[in-house]
Parts: sequence; C-alpha cells; structure tokens
Amino acid sequence: MALDVNAPMIPADAAPPAADRLKRRVLMTILALAWLSSVAAWAQIEWRGQSSTVLRGVFGANVVFHPVLFLGVWRRWLPLRWVDLGCLLFAAVICAACMALRLYSATHGAAIDLQPLYLWIPVIYVFTFTLRDHRWGLRVSLAILALFVVLSGPYLMGHLQDANANFTLQMLMVSAVLIGALYFFASYQQRFLRAQLTVDELARLANTDVLTQVANRRRMGEALAAELVRFARYGHVFSIVLIDIDHFKAVNDRFGHAVGDQALVALAQCVAPVLRDVDALGRWGGEEFLVVMPETGFDESLHKAQALCAQVAATTLVAGHTVTISCGVASVHAGDTADALLQRADEALYAAKRLGRNRAEGAPAAG
Repeated sequence: MALDVNAPMIPADAAPPAADRLKRRVLMTILALAWLSSVAAWAQIEWRGQSSTVLRGVFGANVVFHPVLFLGVWRRWLPLRWVDLGCLLFAAVICAACMALRLYSATHGAAIDLQPLYLWIPVIYVFTFTLRDHRWGLRVSLAILALFVVLSGPYLMGHLQDANANFTLQMLMVSAVLIGALYFFASYQQRFLRAQLTVDELARLANTDVLTQVANRRRMGEALAAELVRFARYGHVFSIVLIDIDHFKAVNDRFGHAVGDQALVALAQCVAPVLRDVDALGRWGGEEFLVVMPETGFDESLHKAQALCAQVAATTLVAGHTVTISCGVASVHAGDTADALLQRADEALYAAKRLGRNRAEGAPAAG
C-alpha cells in the first residue's frame, strides 16, 4: 500500500476526532445534568414557598441557557473553545449579579444566601485554568476577581462589620490565594510538559535520519545489537536486509541531487508499508537502507526482500522516474557479531548487483 503524498494535511492544533467527540459527549452530559438539577432545585424552592423574583430569574436563566448550549454542542454550531468560554462567562455573570443584589438590594436579594454562592466562585477559577495555558488562566481569573472587587468594594467600605462583608472579604482573599496557587501549579505543569517535549524531541532527532525521517544509523545499530542479545539469551532468530538503490550516482548526475534526495525519501515511504510493525527500517548511509526483522528466518526474509524489490520497481518514485533496488539478506548465526552479520549481508548485496540488480540475494544461516 503506497503512501498518499497528496492527502490533505491536518492542522497541528486540531483535536483528534475521537477526542473531540468524547469532549462533546461529556459536555452534553454535564449540561443535561445541570439543567435537571436547576429544574429540581427551582421546583423545590417554589414548593417550599422560598422563591423570589431574583431566584426565579436566576433559575430561569439556567433553565434556558443549558438547553441552548446543549443544542449548540450537539449540532456543532459552536467550536468547543467558545462553549467553554460561554460556560465560564455565564457562571461569572450569574455569581456577580447575585452578589450585587444581595449586597445592595434588600428587597430583591434577601433570598440569596452568600455562603453557598461564594463556595461556587473558586470553582470558576479552577475551571478557568483548565481551558488554556496558565497565562490565559491568570489574566481571565484576575479579570473575574477584579469584577467581584469592584462590585463589593463600596459595600465593604460602608459595612465592614457586617456578616456579609466578612464573608465577602474572606471570599476575595481566598480567591487571590487560590489564583496564585493555580497559576503556580499550572505554570509548573506547563514548564514540565515543555521540558518533556524538548527531551522527547531531542531523543527523536538523535535517532532519526533528517532527510528520510526513518531511523538513522545510530538507532539501527542499537536495534541490531538488541536482536543479537535476544538471540544469544533466548535463541530468537532474526534476519537483516541491506538495501541499495541501483545506479543511484547516475540518478544524481542526470537529474541533480535534489531529485536524488526526493528518491531517497520516496523509497523510504514506499518500503515501509511492505514491512511489519515489528520490523525496523533505517537509513544506513548514502543510498543504503537497513531492515532488521525480528523472529524471521532466512527463507521468509529473502521472500520479503524480493517483495521489496518488486514494490519499488513497480512504483514511480519521483517526477515520473522509477528506480530499482538490490537487496542483501543475512540471517543470524551462532556466535555472530554485528560486523559479521553486516558483512554477510553486504556480500549478498554485491552478489545481487553482479547478477543484474533489481533482485535479492542472501547468505542463509548455518544448518
């Protein structure tokens, strides 16, 4: 199966479809539960006769907001980041409105209990830091805290001894400490992830051929050494295939080194689908590639090398040009070293060249 180089590219910042579907289902579940809890709480308050115009307005906003957002998530009318932001702003506005009414309007805010309301405000800050990076979380959290400070400031200055003022002041102080702690931990996590990505990238670069993006000689040497250890300890046979592009110098001389580089890249992409997941493919040097095949005897590896030759010969690699490859196959012997195994594969490769190229030859394991 050839690699489709014309396949559309997926943006780097796009979420995987499975992750997007999972998040939408989780959001729909949360919104449905929030709507049910709002309806149940509203019905209970009305039944007890504890409702008020303000509470009806708050519960009414919840009962309308959650189904609308649920529909938007379900029908994919909004990107998930806008849904997240909408939930955040809705919660902040509801809390700010309830705070203002309770502190400044004895008529409309009398039924609002500040203590349970203030317990929900820290949840807003935690949610904020889960949406994006720590800097964005800090800016939005401070903006929400500033809103609460502006709303409660005049009341605090005139009613400092009041119980509501005490609750409000404690809430603001706890919010400031919580935002600082969330920023610290979120920034630490961000730095840790960035450092981990850097380490992973360095490891990838250290083991990857820059041009073809397959394993480099260093990584292939490690794979070969690991198979030799497995063979020595447990008797697990393996084989290697040394691949060389036929007349590669002529390709460079005729079409230029840029086309030669494209041929190397295309060859790696052409060969990889023929191999198994457990096989290791890497660039050994120049136009040579090495394949390490675990748990593979000589006959099977020779057959696979012949399939590689046929696959490459039948594929137009670069700009209408075709090339062929020759393969040398060697299976492990008792007491083999990496150099001995590679030497036999190299001898088999040159035998394939002498016999006409576009073929595979091999050195079978001892009886």
